[in-house]
Amino acid sequence: RVRAYVFVCMLAYRLLAVLQWKLKVASRKEDSWESAHLFLQDLSRVNEVEVKFGHEIKTWYLNLTQKMSSTLKDIGKKELFKEAVRLTEP
Repeated sequence: RVRAYVFVCMLAYRLLAVLQWKLKVASRKEDSWESAHLFLQDLSRVNEVEVKFGHEIKTWYLNLTQKMSSTLKDIGKKELFKEAVRLTEP
């Protein structure tokens, strides 16, 4: 259990470090650790909503601000919260 916990902690740290690095490259600022923390706080407010219309299921993301969209574009993840439509079987 301890090994699994340490593995998850290290994985989370590495993901945070990659996000910090991408934000640093995109913004050319030195306070990228704080930027990464604030960006993750903002992303925690995004909600996914799925609505079924007949045989279609549409997915929307709520509370996604223009600033978040701009930051996602800067780090190369602009398609992360793309609205989607998928079909279900009749």
